[in-house]
Amino acid sequence: MSKAFRLACFLWTAFFLLVFTAAADAAQPRAIGGLGKQVHQNSDMGKDARGEFELVHLKWAGLTANEEIRRDYPQLSAALEKINQQEWQRMQKVRAEMKVDAANFRKESPKYYHAYVYDFDVQLRRADTSVVSFLQQEYTGGSGAHGMYSWQGVNLSTLTGAPIPLSAVVRDREKLAEAICQQLRQDYPRSGFGDLDENIRELSYKDQLNWTLDPRGVTFYFNPYEIASYAEGLLMATILFEEQPDLFQWNYRQQPGAYAQPFPADYNLTASLRDKGKRDVIHVCSQDGAIHVDLNGREAEFLQAELTDPQPVLVHMEDGRNYLYIDGMNQDTSRKTLVVELGRKSVRYVNVLPYSFRHTQAVSPAVQVYWNFLTNPNGFYFDKTAPIITTSHTDICAVGEKGELTFG
Repeated sequence: MSKAFRLACFLWTAFFLLVFTAAADAAQPRAIGGLGKQVHQNSDMGKDARGEFELVHLKWAGLTANEEIRRDYPQLSAALEKINQQEWQRMQKVRAEMKVDAANFRKESPKYYHAYVYDFDVQLRRADTSVVSFLQQEYTGGSGAHGMYSWQGVNLSTLTGAPIPLSAVVRDREKLAEAICQQLRQDYPRSGFGDLDENIRELSYKDQLNWTLDPRGVTFYFNPYEIASYAEGLLMATILFEEQPDLFQWNYRQQPGAYAQPFPADYNLTASLRDKGKRDVIHVCSQDGAIHVDLNGREAEFLQAELTDPQPVLVHMEDGRNYLYIDGMNQDTSRKTLVVELGRKSVRYVNVLPYSFRHTQAVSPAVQVYWNFLTNPNGFYFDKTAPIITTSHTDICAVGEKGELTFG
């Protein structure tokens, strides 16, 4: 074999490696920021012989996009606006029906009357250059013994704004149903599922599974009465990409190196903190004013700040560091953010920051409330702590080397 031939082979190999590496880098999504929610609250009042009373208390939040998102992803922004309009119109119909029902309830049972409640919220699960995935969380409370709640996943292409069907993500529905059943039985060993395998298989083939795309996998949600009793509550099953790589299409298995994932307090978040397929389960709650963090069964209590109403976010950096940014409310209704580091076998306190993801704006006749979602740890919007009755100031921040903030 001549030197010229060996040199040519070497150059061709180097060329193909360069092209392959560039293609792989281009395929890997990058986290984006700029999504948030605007909160609307309203109380419908009525009058009777006993005086004025509340009929319906309504709270509604819609997912919003800032100027950067609207500029860079106009089709996504249009899709979000369309969803907001549809949900707002649907909510108005629900509200009108609840007002009538509440007035009748007041007449029939004045002794036991309580206002009706409608609460519609959104929770972002993933936002990057490939996918925007979020939860719609709905609660209705009427004259019954308990209210009813449900979660619904929405998955959109960031570039086109088009809905992503589960068939585009999953390669084998039969294996998917088996994986979901296995995970549900593992996570809820005491639950009475009944004909779980048949129910999940039917939901899968009818394309009625409720799901979101997460940075490291797919989470499936089962609302009360869907596969178990109301007392069982909302059930979730997360399948990590690295656990079942053959189950998912290649393009959706590509994951951001750095990301931040908001998640509801009091519910488990399943992730892979070391990016090697091993699952980690995180739980955040508030008890007696202290924040409690459970990582894989190891619980830590943080008394450094007396916070309630925790709003946690998992922050995963490209070098493998992991943090929780936990936004919580003080007794004076202002908010701060507790930062803790998630180690291999421990949870370590970092700091309490005088910042919140809540942005308030004093606009007559009432204060408007917005929330910024942290999804990109390398650039996000954070507000200086302020009481709810004032207008807060927003800074542009990033997560620094030790979990603290960097600015600009």
